[in-house]
Amino acid sequence: MVAVIVIVLILLLFLFFFIWLDFYLGRKNVQRHEIKTPSPCSGNAALLTTGTQFFDTLFEEVEKARHHVHIQFYIYHEDCIGKEMSTLLKKKAKEGVNVRLLVDYMGSFFLKKKAIRELKKAGVQFAYSFTPGFPYFFYKLNRRNHRKITIIDGNRGFMGGFNVGDEYLGRDPKLGYWRDYHLQLSGPVMHTFQQQFMMDWETASGEKISGSGYFPELEEGPVKITALFSAKDIYSFCLQQINQAQISITIGSPYFIPDRALQNALLDAIKRGVEVTLLVPMKSDHLLVKEASYFYFKDLLEAGCIIEEYYEGFFHAKVFLVDDKICDIGTANFDQRSFFTNSEVNCIFEDRGLIEEAKKAIKEDLDRSETLTMTVWERMSYWKKAKILFSKVFSPFL
Repeated sequence: MVAVIVIVLILLLFLFFFIWLDFYLGRKNVQRHEIKTPSPCSGNAALLTTGTQFFDTLFEEVEKARHHVHIQFYIYHEDCIGKEMSTLLKKKAKEGVNVRLLVDYMGSFFLKKKAIRELKKAGVQFAYSFTPGFPYFFYKLNRRNHRKITIIDGNRGFMGGFNVGDEYLGRDPKLGYWRDYHLQLSGPVMHTFQQQFMMDWETASGEKISGSGYFPELEEGPVKITALFSAKDIYSFCLQQINQAQISITIGSPYFIPDRALQNALLDAIKRGVEVTLLVPMKSDHLLVKEASYFYFKDLLEAGCIIEEYYEGFFHAKVFLVDDKICDIGTANFDQRSFFTNSEVNCIFEDRGLIEEAKKAIKEDLDRSETLTMTVWERMSYWKKAKILFSKVFSPFL
């Protein structure tokens, strides 16, 4: 009996070591295919905050494509808006435009094979990011490509929180009106996005994209933008800005699950007189994520943090504004999965006009939010508090 127990323990240790090695080597491999801390690039940028606004603008720009359309989404549903998107992509492919569609394997798990076959038949090149398989099976199973990028003719595109699905147009009765932040971009900054898309595409499909038509010469734009594609860089930027903040910090995110360093940095900022405001959704679209957020809310509320819960539908935007001087909008949520596991992209800018656009959107969302207080926390049932403690265990994976 003792021998059996010893053998089982050895096998378990071997399994844990194998999984750890799988994650370690998988992470190293992915990091080799990410742009590291690029320099600021110039361009033009505009903020899109509604699904109708986003899809109308996206479809209009794709319709005008002449050389290529590179589209990358985490979620791609085969619903009304998804079928509209697929129809347009097939049309452009038949016109001779190079169309590539890259989606995350788990995020778009329910995309039917028939729909993919029809896309390919029309000439659309299709690939999945992080399809589970060897090597790095466990790592690929856990890691998600959460980027939402569109590049059109190498000179214009989009980046932000919207995916392709009817819910992003407010058509999900459970979630209601959908609020998100997406940037419409043009100019030299698109070269950086093109480079990252090509890396992701080669990793997923094996095809190395080449040709001068993908990097046209572009005129400088008025807005300086730094695109961060490394989760480590995004995390370091947020931590640094929190530590340097002097007046105010505003964080908007559908999921708020910081690690200890970020949580402590926010608490320290409050202690030195910085006004910290969190904007989060009142509704939840995933199991346990709201409960996990509440675990971190308690200490922040006691310290004097302002926490606003958006009640008019679902708030999915990812925004980080410090001292009204520097702003970050992108795909990364303020949680451990985005900072340490997923592939993300965030855009940092200091342009006064664009920051004013972001501030206006944030104010509109704060006006449609309800303040969370310690009284609300104290009146929670023991069952809900138990769920909050339970969810903390799974925080890194939510």
